Amino acid sequence: MAPTAPSGTAFSTGPHGRSLIATRDFTPGSLIATFSSPVLALPDGPSMKTTCNWCLRVGSDENFDPVSLKACTGCKAAVYCGANCQRAHWKSGHKTECKMFARIRETTGKEWLPTPVRALAQVLMANDKATRDPFDGEDPLEGNVDEFKADEQVWSDFELQAMAAMTYSGVYMNEEGLAVARKYLCQIQTNAFNRLDADTGMSGIFLDSALARVNHSCVPNAFIGFDKRTATLRAERSIKEGEEITISYIENDKPKSVRREGLRLYHFECDCPRCVGDLDVYQVAQASPVISLNSFSLQPNLSRIQEPAIDRSGISMKEIENICKAVYEQTKPDQDNSIEAAQARWKLCKPLVKAKMWAVEPLPTTILLLATNWQGSYKWVVYALPLVCFLATHCDPYKLVAPFMSWRIKGVMIITKLLALTGELTSSGELAQRCTHEGIVGVLAMADQITMCQALLHIVVYQGSVGAAEDWAVPKEAKMMLKDLESLPGRENEANLVKAWAKDPENPEAKAFYENEVLKPVNTLASFAPEILEDVLVHGQGLVVRR
Repeated sequence: MAPTAPSGTAFSTGPHGRSLIATRDFTPGSLIATFSSPVLALPDGPSMKTTCNWCLRVGSDENFDPVSLKACTGCKAAVYCGANCQRAHWKSGHKTECKMFARIRETTGKEWLPTPVRALAQVLMANDKATRDPFDGEDPLEGNVDEFKADEQVWSDFELQAMAAMTYSGVYMNEEGLAVARKYLCQIQTNAFNRLDADTGMSGIFLDSALARVNHSCVPNAFIGFDKRTATLRAERSIKEGEEITISYIENDKPKSVRREGLRLYHFECDCPRCVGDLDVYQVAQASPVISLNSFSLQPNLSRIQEPAIDRSGISMKEIENICKAVYEQTKPDQDNSIEAAQARWKLCKPLVKAKMWAVEPLPTTILLLATNWQGSYKWVVYALPLVCFLATHCDPYKLVAPFMSWRIKGVMIITKLLALTGELTSSGELAQRCTHEGIVGVLAMADQITMCQALLHIVVYQGSVGAAEDWAVPKEAKMMLKDLESLPGRENEANLVKAWAKDPENPEAKAFYENEVLKPVNTLASFAPEILEDVLVHGQGLVVRR
């Protein structure tokens, strides 16, 4: 059965092939469509034991409503958050898959399959039972089979995956079946979305034939979010009736050569403005139509986005591409968070540092990896605060101009949590023992960290309401924290001023209060980040000393 275009959209065919067109206007952050009946939705192999195999709810890593997952009594491989999910999964195909996992345990001693192999096995078994034909019905999914065949390594990998899926599923055990299986793999690779979110533990793939119609752009006008077994398509900027809806299939803030490599298996060459003009993140940000939305953010000075204080004269896009290539070649995945990896990255990124192009990769990732590492360290956690403040003010607003994008919301939430921690250290007198940077200690000693947290939580709650699902864990947690802070006695005046600012960011008195009590300390903390990075990554200081 052919897919149906969601309300407010229509299928079309244009210069980029099949596409999804808006049939009405959409405002930034507004919901375009919800996709909750996917052809394929499954966690990745290793996550089968920590994720409900039907609703895709993460069991142990969620901040809210933690759930106990119980294994299927038959195969012991798939787990579920409740009987309803188990019944739904059984009905949708696990009845057959259950026997497959029992065979896998008997023959290999393992309880899971690589994600593409399991996905393919599900399709093979569903079609073998004639229950559905999701890929080759009236409107078959694009597969780019000939293009995949031309890549010998990929085609060989597909053959191994197809043979594994055929063996374990027990269907299509012939040459014709192998050809069909590889074609399905091509369609899965071309049309499925990666649900990976390291912050929540979410993983796996999601394939919906209608969502697969949305084409790619490195300067998209929409974005996708995932919540359990549902995908949501939202507007990143205003979309007019008749305009094609686009998303980014890759991390679009990387240099052009990296983006091209990321798109290689989609078999097309992007012709968006970022690619045609070989634009950096600052140039893309300057042309963004949603700059004004940052008036309620940690970067409300819009002129800093419109006219960034950078110096491109000493570095070319080719040099930036070479820096990225060198960083990716040098750094091993299992060493990304090590101090040695950060030092190597920092050395390669020095031309970007000199140009003050902090938002250009791989510089933001270098800072982020170090900040992430320090957040989990008793010794270094205080020093993580200036780094995350710096990312939120000097990097994220250029990489993701819309302040309601999930990554920017998460960044503000991280600052809030670190402020809550340093607030406790300040009140107990332990901060000076943990931190030898006189500037950090002085700012935090003078700052009203409760007011800072309240204001930042208002940002998280509001921006989450604009561009995220209602039950997303981050704004839910922010609401709970905000309620606790606002109930503290003796702080009515400060709380009222924060509320007044949140209601009207241009209210003169409330705006002045926000700029002095929140922006000023955040920006001052952020200003310490470059010297801290230089001390640690160049001079190798065991402690950051500024006395």
